[in-house]
Amino acid sequence: MADSVNAAPKAPASYKAKPAFKYPSEDECLVRRLGSAVLASWPALPPELQERILAEAAMAWDREYGVSQLPQKLENFVRRHPGRVA
Repeated sequence: MADSVNAAPKAPASYKAKPAFKYPSEDECLVRRLGSAVLASWPALPPELQERILAEAAMAWDREYGVSQLPQKLENFVRRHPGRVA
């Protein structure tokens, strides 16, 4: 049971992970804005795409690495902010 809590979200079987997308610090605001747009659109996305995005997010490069229980935190974050536009 503990394994399922720490397991990364599973992308659809047909999905193949790509190398981590890396960006320079001056593009940080663009990455945040794209993330906000995805979150605002989340309820309209098909479940397969939601799973793919969560899987990508769990593997994404970030300056803050080693976040404990990252996959679970990502899923909880999306649940707390369903389609919120602020």
